[in-house]
Parts: sequence; structure tokens; C-alpha cells
Amino acid sequence: MILFILLFILGIIFLWLGTNAVLRRVPVLAGWLRVSPLIVTVLLLAVMTSLPEFFVSLFASLRGQPSAAVGNIVGSNFVTLTFVAGICALWRPIEVGPTLRTRESSWMILGAALLLIFAMDGVISRIDGILLLAAYIPYFLGTLDDARRQRNRETKNSVTAIKRPWLEVIIFAGGLGMIVLGSSWVVENGTALARMFGMSDLLIGVTFYAFGTSLPELAIALGAVLKHQANVTLGEIYASNIFTGLAVVGALCLIKPLVVEPIIVQRDLPMLIVAGVLLQMFITTGRRFVRLEAIVMIAIYALFLAAQFMGFSISLD
Repeated sequence: MILFILLFILGIIFLWLGTNAVLRRVPVLAGWLRVSPLIVTVLLLAVMTSLPEFFVSLFASLRGQPSAAVGNIVGSNFVTLTFVAGICALWRPIEVGPTLRTRESSWMILGAALLLIFAMDGVISRIDGILLLAAYIPYFLGTLDDARRQRNRETKNSVTAIKRPWLEVIIFAGGLGMIVLGSSWVVENGTALARMFGMSDLLIGVTFYAFGTSLPELAIALGAVLKHQANVTLGEIYASNIFTGLAVVGALCLIKPLVVEPIIVQRDLPMLIVAGVLLQMFITTGRRFVRLEAIVMIAIYALFLAAQFMGFSISLD
């Protein structure tokens, strides 16, 4: 049991270190390749912070744990939307720009709603996965178009000089390797520990896996708040949730269709949509995400956890 605990913790550490190694190299390599900084912040950052969710869910699915795979994705999105956003706003109120209030928040709610619709028959099939990936394309293109317009308005900067670009690429690849290895250890040892305590695959996914794979988002969001870049906080959270809900689930379903337990449709996905709508109301009405609203979002996360352990469900009939 001690070995399981140590390897589980080591897996989370590998996830953290690997993601940080990747994220630190993204802006450097982007400047070297003449990529727009906005693309790095909104698109690449979201992709990189979603790698733990993808690999943990992929390993869980391939090991015959589809409930843990789906639970990890839904639970991770719920953690970032409520707990991570709430902790950041509790530390310092967040000013919200117009793009976040209109585009990102709406796409996040749409992604969760599509997941709910496709999961109602008990399985997210390969056809559903293709539709989810197709739904992500307009968001990607819209963000890319905004990046191009912004780059045209700004003065072109010189290309970032890198003395040893090959070293940056090696570190980048090594970070990806740490993410894959850490994900595998989290799945294997987390499952062994949770089953020793009689936990189901679904409960494992929405608790242990979800919080562990949300650590990169928490680190980046808090770092942005501490550096007075609060707009990056919600932008990264929203973009990561959109990518995870649409692109990650879509890719996983192409590899192997995901079986969805009824409780996810009856409880977890509706709660995710409600949390998204509530957060959108907060940032739309006041154009700021303040401490009182942050306390409400953290309380919703506590309710979500309580629902997992108490078996609370919502009837859609």
C-alpha cells in the first residue's frame, strides 16, 4: 500500500513537472518559429494543460475503465471551472474582458451541453467523437482569426534568438514523456489504492484523477493572478475546458468509444453546465469575478464532491 501511495504521488509530481517543462518552452519555441503570442496563450497553452487529462483518460479507457476516463474529464473540467477559478478570484478579484464574456464562456457551455446530449444513449461513439472535433474547429478558427488581426495591429518584433534550440526541443519532448509516464502511474496506482477502499471507477475518475490532472491549470492560473495577469486566468481555464470537452473527448472516442454511466448524465454533466452558466452570469453582470462569487463557486465544488460520495443524483425525466 505504501508503494502504491508513493508511486501515485510521484505520478502527480511527474505530471506537474512535465507540464511545467512543456509550458516554459512553448513561448520560447513560439517566438523562434514566429508564432503569434496570442496563439501560444489561448490555443497552445490550453492544449498543453489538457495533456494530463488526455493521457490519464486514454490509459484508463485502454485498461477497461471507461467510467474513470469520462469521470476524469468531467471532474477535471468541474475542478478548474469552480475550485481553480474560485481560488484565484479569492486571492484577487478578476477583471473580465469582453472576449471572455462572450466567446469563451459560451463555447465552454456549448461543449458541456454537447457532451450531455451525446452521452444520453450511454455511449459516446466514434461518430459523436467526429462531431465533437468538428465543433472545435470554428472556435479554433475564430481564435486564430483574432490572433491574426491583433498581430497586424501590433509592431512586428524580431525573432527570439535561441542559442541551443535543439536543447529546448529535447526538454520539450522530455516534458511530454514525463506527462505520459506520470499519467500511467496515476492510473495504475490510483486505481489500486481506490479499489482497496472499495471505490468505483467513476468515483476514482471524478476525484483522484480529476484533481491530479487539474494541477497544471491551478499552477498557471495562480501564477497569472500573482503576476497581475488576471485575464489570462479565466482565459486559460475556459480554453482548456473547451479543448478538453470537445477535442480531447473527440480524440478519445476515435481511439475507443466511451461508455458513459447513467449517473454522469443524471448528475455530473448537468452540474457542470449549471456551474458554467452561473460563472457566466457572474462575469457578465458585474464584468468582474469577485471574492463573494468565488466563495459560491468553491461551495459548488464542495457540493459536487459531496454528491460523489453520497450518491446524490438529478432526474432528467
